[in-house]
Amino acid sequence: MTSEPSNGQCEGSGEAQDRLPPDDIARRLRLALDVSKIGVFDADLETGRVKRDAVLMQIFGYGDEAYEDEGDVLERTLHPEDRDRTWVTIDAGIASGEPFYNAFRIIRPDGEVRYIRSRSVTFSDSKGHRRLLGANWDATDDVTLQQNLEQARALAESRYTALESAWREIERRALQDQLTGLSNRHALLLHLDKLCSEPEPHIHPRPCPRPCPRHAVLQIDLSRFKEINDTLGHQAGDAAILCVAGRLEALREEKECLARIGGNEFALVLDAGDRSENAAHLATKIVQSLEQPIPCEGHLFRCGVSVGLAWTSDDVDGPQALINAATALSAAKARKGGGTVLFTEELDGRNRAIRQTADDILRGIDEDAFIPFYQLQFDAKTLDVCGAEALARWRHPSQGILTPDRFLKIAEDIDVMWRIDRSLAEKACADFLRWRNNGSGVDRLSINVSVRRLIDPHLIAAFPTKDLPKGTFVFEMLESICLDVLDDDMAKAIDRIRRAGIAIEIDDFGTGHASVLGLTTLQPKRLKIDRALIAPMTRGDRHRRLIAAIIEMGHALDIEIIAEGVETTAQVQLLQDMGCDVLQGFALARPMDAEAVEAFLRARKRARRPSL
Repeated sequence: MTSEPSNGQCEGSGEAQDRLPPDDIARRLRLALDVSKIGVFDADLETGRVKRDAVLMQIFGYGDEAYEDEGDVLERTLHPEDRDRTWVTIDAGIASGEPFYNAFRIIRPDGEVRYIRSRSVTFSDSKGHRRLLGANWDATDDVTLQQNLEQARALAESRYTALESAWREIERRALQDQLTGLSNRHALLLHLDKLCSEPEPHIHPRPCPRPCPRHAVLQIDLSRFKEINDTLGHQAGDAAILCVAGRLEALREEKECLARIGGNEFALVLDAGDRSENAAHLATKIVQSLEQPIPCEGHLFRCGVSVGLAWTSDDVDGPQALINAATALSAAKARKGGGTVLFTEELDGRNRAIRQTADDILRGIDEDAFIPFYQLQFDAKTLDVCGAEALARWRHPSQGILTPDRFLKIAEDIDVMWRIDRSLAEKACADFLRWRNNGSGVDRLSINVSVRRLIDPHLIAAFPTKDLPKGTFVFEMLESICLDVLDDDMAKAIDRIRRAGIAIEIDDFGTGHASVLGLTTLQPKRLKIDRALIAPMTRGDRHRRLIAAIIEMGHALDIEIIAEGVETTAQVQLLQDMGCDVLQGFALARPMDAEAVEAFLRARKRARRPSL
């Protein structure tokens, strides 16, 4: 009788079938170690003999065969800086009997340094010998990557620190007047913005907006400072500004904002409370302090002081209070003797008109409402048209054509005059080229240029000078620009203009302070005698001799002379007799728009055409 195996026998035989032979297990383990590039060592702690497999020998740089020694391989290759620490770790791990970790560097026979990581454990073999079994692997790539990452992180932190420092310096410079160290206009505006926006602590929220604290805003202007720069130089002027800043600092309290907002203009914002309520008294102290003599290079200089005073309120925020203070300052400067003017409702009406005009100007720019008018210029000998001066006009939607005296200052105050100038230049150039192509006889076009626009390196790009004779376009500059010594920016601007073939004229000559030396420095193509000198020339010999002297001086310096404001035929005749080169004024032609100029030129051409 054959008996079937029990369930236990069946299961036992199945496990035996699934169990791998020891050789197969060893082969698979060896393959795994080879693939992972982990080297294995086995050290007999009783005899000191150490067996190392081929992978470990490769890691240590001693070929690709297993090796057995007295532990010399490790001793020979350990990095000197790591030797003591490594043996201490090994001895401690052996003594503990617990698995332990080690990390050290080796120097291979070829001199290459590698980073090794190791895990080891002690055990007793069948002979009772204590042994140390461990695995080593090369971590150099990981360590190098980590070092590179750390260097990159340190470099990034260093650069971030440098950028942060640079940014702080940029912010400081952006908010600080570089001469005095005071706040500048931008910093002042930021301070004013915060006056009515800082939250006030409340236990319970309030349903209505918080009232704006009453802060006084003082705007301070110093007159006659130009005399210091003109007579003693800009360094003396800077020293005087520093003296004024110091006196104002002495009157400022710690948290109050004192700013230099212009060449010789300052602003002070007072704390709310008694300081602001007594601001008029402080303004008097400021005037008294700044009217005291200012030492400048051995000289004592006195300046005039004007102060405009305004306050913030529920209806007037900080920036508006500054505008109000500026309005009051304008009134103070217009008064004889300066002093302090408080902002009032009357001034507010004027301020509203200014704001309305500013809004209208911006709208006019958007609507292309600024146009060039032209006043023709005539050869004094033949009275033929020889050129035209472009003049700014504003086609106002309700007030008609407005001259620059109605908008120029406000446009400059809101920093848009350069946009108007650029638009007018483009239109004037287009009109002029059309007239030139039609043979109208208008051989040159004069454009008034401010100092700010003059030093703009992009100014010349608006004028199509290519393929046109030199002097076709002319820049007219006020006599006040004509200094005896041109500063670097001005000298570079003049050089750019000349290289572009654009001529230079001095406008309003005879009413400023240009000297003969200044004329020889600037070397203008023409001088334009101011209308204030032309108007009285028919009244007596004294005025005529003055005009004749200017004409003679100009010709001696090879400078042509233009007389503007010529309004009578008697003036025309006198200027012709004196040898003036060019005439301009109502006696010959009034300012006209482009269409009227073309009609005027056609009419003159028909009048001169011989009858058949």
